[in-house]
Amino acid sequence: MLGEGFDLPELKIGAIHDERQSIPITLQFIGRFTRTSYNELGNASFITNMAYPPIKDELDQLYAKDADWNLLLPMLSEGAEQKQIDFKNFLDGFNHLEDSIIPFQNISPALSTIVYKNDGDTWHPNNWREGINNLNTYDHQYSDYNAEQNTLVIILGKVVRVEWGEFDTVQDLTWDMIVVFWDLRPEINRIFVNTSIKNFSSETLVDEIFEGNQVKITGRNVFRIFHEVYRLSLFNVGARKGVPGDISFQSFYGKGVQDGLHMLEQGTLIKNNIFGVGYKDGNKVSLGCSVKGKVWSYLRGNLQELTAWCRTVGDIINNADINPNTVLEHTLQVETITSKPIVTPIAVDWNPEMYKFSESRYQIYLNGIRSYLWELNIDIVDHQGDHLRFSISSELHTVEFELVLGVAQLNGEPVPSFDILQIGNIPAEIISGSKTEQLVDYLKDMTPLFWFADGSQLMQNQYVKLRKHADHIPLDQIISQQWPGVNLSHESQGIHPYLQDSIQYKFIEQIRNQYEIIYDDDGSGEIADIIGINDSANHIDIHLYHLKYARNGQIGNNIENFYQVCGQAQKSLNWKYRPGKEFFEHLFKRKMKTRNGQQCPRLVKGTEDEMEYLLNAAKWTKELRFHINIVQPGLAKAGASADILQILGTTAHYLHTVGNVHLQVYTS
Repeated sequence: MLGEGFDLPELKIGAIHDERQSIPITLQFIGRFTRTSYNELGNASFITNMAYPPIKDELDQLYAKDADWNLLLPMLSEGAEQKQIDFKNFLDGFNHLEDSIIPFQNISPALSTIVYKNDGDTWHPNNWREGINNLNTYDHQYSDYNAEQNTLVIILGKVVRVEWGEFDTVQDLTWDMIVVFWDLRPEINRIFVNTSIKNFSSETLVDEIFEGNQVKITGRNVFRIFHEVYRLSLFNVGARKGVPGDISFQSFYGKGVQDGLHMLEQGTLIKNNIFGVGYKDGNKVSLGCSVKGKVWSYLRGNLQELTAWCRTVGDIINNADINPNTVLEHTLQVETITSKPIVTPIAVDWNPEMYKFSESRYQIYLNGIRSYLWELNIDIVDHQGDHLRFSISSELHTVEFELVLGVAQLNGEPVPSFDILQIGNIPAEIISGSKTEQLVDYLKDMTPLFWFADGSQLMQNQYVKLRKHADHIPLDQIISQQWPGVNLSHESQGIHPYLQDSIQYKFIEQIRNQYEIIYDDDGSGEIADIIGINDSANHIDIHLYHLKYARNGQIGNNIENFYQVCGQAQKSLNWKYRPGKEFFEHLFKRKMKTRNGQQCPRLVKGTEDEMEYLLNAAKWTKELRFHINIVQPGLAKAGASADILQILGTTAHYLHTVGNVHLQVYTS
C-alpha cells in the first residue's frame, strides 16, 4: 500500500500480513519504517514469529558469526528467485489470467499424461469445446493458452448431488482440469494430455484442436518409461493372458506381485499396467504406466514443471533403443523367509523410519549412560551363527541382540515369524519423543535393516534380492599404491598425539592438500573414518573415506577384510537423502574426539567458522554432492580374488544405481 520512496520514520510499528516474496524484499519493506531523519528518533525494532521455519532459517544465516549481508542477501534469494522468475515468465505467456477465478500459480496437477505423435504444424486451442462430450453439464467453463509455450489449460466446474443421500439443498461443487501441451521441437512433434477427469477420452479433443494426423502411443513401448530405474519395487502389476482371443485380466498386489512377475518372465502373461518405486539418477522416483498409453507418477508439480516432465516422458518412450522389457530386468525379488539367509551379512542399520526424524529425537541408555544416535554404532557381530546377531555400542558399553526368524502357529496355520532377543543383562532403554521403553521391545517394532554380501537386504521376514548379480568392480576404480611406514594392523590414528604408523594418519597426510576441510569422524556413530570437504560455486563436495585394517597385518586375499567396510560404504549413502544441514549438524555434535578420557578436535584441517558457513549454505543454496571411497591396503590390486572383486562390484553397483555415487577403492 506504500508507494515507492515513502519515508515515515516516526511510524515505529509495521505489520506484514501477507506471505513475503523473498527476504530481500521483506527487508526493503522493513527499511521504510526504520529510516531515521533526526537524532531524537530512537532505533526501530522489528518483531517476527520465530516459530515460522523459513524466517527462522533465514535469520539464523543473516545473524551467523561474521555474516556479510551484502553477500548473503543475493545468495538467499538467487536460487528461489530465478525459479520464480522462470515460472512468472511462463504464466505471463497466457492471455487473460485475470479472468480466471482459479489462480494458475496455485495449480498443482498430478504428473500424468497420455502421449500422441503428431504430423501437423498447426493447432487451434480455442476449438477445445468441440472436443469435450457433455460440455453443457458444466456450469463453469474457462480456458487460456500460452502461445509461446504451446500450453492450453481448461478449467471446468459443475454442481452435482452428494453421493451419500438424496437432497436438493446439499450439493457438491466439483472442479476438473485438462492441460494440453504441444512439444514441437526440431525432429520432435508430440502432444501430451493431462486431466483430472476419470475415464476421459482425449482422442476427440486432440483431433479438434490439431491439424494433421495424431496417433496415441500405446502398447508395450510405454513400458520404456522404466528405463534406468533401478532396484524397482513393484506395488501393482496388471497382466493379460498371452493366448490370442483370451482377454482374461489378472491384477497382482502386495505379495502376489512376485507371482505376476514370474508369469511375465515365463511368457504366460503379458504386461497390461505396472506401478512401482525405484531409483533413477540418484533420486527416488515413482512411476506407473499402462498399455492404453497412460504414464503417471505420485509426484505433483506446477504447470511449468508438468510440461518439463512431459518432455522427458516423451523422449524416453519414443526412444527405439530402449528395450520395453527393461522393467523386468531391474525389479527386486521379494521372498518371505523363516530362517537366516545363507549369504554373509555385511551390515545392519537402524530402521529407515528412524531417519525421518532428527538424530536428537532418540536417547538410548546403555547401562544407564545416555547416548544419541550420532554417538552409537550398530554393527554385525557374528557372520556364522544360526541367527543374525548384532550390537549397539557407545564408547563405553556394548549390548548385543539377535534377530530370530521362524514359524508360528496362527489359527492352526503356520505363518512366518520373527523375534528380537537381547543377549546378556546390560540395561538398555530408549526414549523416542516422549515415550520410554526397553530397547529390545522398541527394536521389535522398529526392526533394523540387514545388508548381505550379494546386495540383498532383510527386514523382519521380508528378504529382497536382485534379479541378477552385479558385475565385478572395474579395475580402473581400484587405485594401487605403496604404504611406506604403515602398520597394516593399525587402522585409527587415535587422538593427538596421533599414531603415525596408522592407515588413517597416513591417508590424511596423503589427501591433506586436496580438501579445504578434513574431519576425523572415526568412532561410534561415524559417517566415515575420514571426511574431506570442498566448497564450489553450486555444490558442496563431500568425500567419505571408509578405512579397514588388514587382518594379521598382512597383504592377502582375505575377504573378511571387506565385509564390514563394504557394508559401511553402503550404509553411508543414507546421508545423501538427508537434509544437508543435518550432515553438518552431525559433525558439530561430534566435534571433539574422546578416547580413554582424553580429547582432541576432530577437525584436522579447516575451522568451525568455515563449517558453519557450509552448514548455512547447505540449508539454502547448495546441494551436497557425495563421493564414497574404500581404503584397504590389505589387498594387492594385481592379485585380487574373484570374490573380493565381486563384493566390491556389488557395493559399486548399489552406490551407482541407488545414489548415482561413484566408488573409488585404494589398495596396495
